[in-house]
Amino acid sequence: MTPYERLMAEAIPTGRFGGSTEDPIRRTSPSTPQQQAARRAALLDAQTGWQLPDERSQRNRTRTRKANRSRTRHLRLVPDPPGTKAA
Repeated sequence: MTPYERLMAEAIPTGRFGGSTEDPIRRTSPSTPQQQAARRAALLDAQTGWQLPDERSQRNRTRTRKANRSRTRHLRLVPDPPGTKAA
């Protein structure tokens, strides 16, 4: 059977190409709020306080961040001249 024939053999494409209809991924029970809070705290802890490998990279990152904040944005409010009808 060619790959095209296997694809067309599926009534609703499931990506299993005519294989088992059982779900191969074992579903776990939903996390408890305590487990979610622990995972979130671990993620937050990992994201805060990290430094780039060298001082030069950190300095460039800080400089770029400051420049991006001070740069004017491309969208701005333009006053409507009197006597015009804007849509």
